[in-house]
Amino acid sequence: MAKLWSELILLFVVIPFAVLYWIKHFANYLMPILGVMGLCCLAILLADKQFKRIKLWHWEDYRTHLKSTLRLFLPWASLLALVVYFFKPELFLHWPMNQPWMWVATLLIYPLVSVIPQEIIFRTYFFHRYKRILPSKYARWALSTFLFGLAHLVYGNWIAVVISWIGGGIFGYRYMQTNSTPVVVIEHAIWGSFLFTIGLGSYLVIASQSFVLQDATHERQGVR
Repeated sequence: MAKLWSELILLFVVIPFAVLYWIKHFANYLMPILGVMGLCCLAILLADKQFKRIKLWHWEDYRTHLKSTLRLFLPWASLLALVVYFFKPELFLHWPMNQPWMWVATLLIYPLVSVIPQEIIFRTYFFHRYKRILPSKYARWALSTFLFGLAHLVYGNWIAVVISWIGGGIFGYRYMQTNSTPVVVIEHAIWGSFLFTIGLGSYLVIASQSFVLQDATHERQGVR
């Protein structure tokens, strides 16, 4: 029990805060760090005889879950787009309109290097690994959601944390329903790609965050 709690604190609290503390040194290595952590968690899962590997690839009732995903996504995504359009117009559709190739590259690469490792770590691994110390799946859901948002402090703004808390809650609940990594990966990719498209993705990057904001602001001033 104590060993698992120590591991949980190390992986989901100590490492993220260490990265945050030394962010100037780690800023360009967030994706490699995430990838290594994802591979380590995957290796532990595959070595665990009690882990049902089918969770990593099964698609049972996927159409039902996709419909549920879209029922949630379409109205809330529309509302969120309107909020950005009216309150942060300098960000709205900035990437697809001004940096289309960067936007396309992000949509193609982001699910592979970011979404898949995150879902393996925070959903597949977390929900299985800590079952002994957190028998209630709702307790695992709540804690994984909280830690998922906390990990996004590395981006240096609370908007990223709040967005991630909401997203983590959605993805964690979907995982409880489906026990399927691919299902939550797809839902995460849909929401993440949408955020990058409407401009909120600027809060989910480090190096280019200030650049995007300043560039968009300068363009608007130039038009005036």
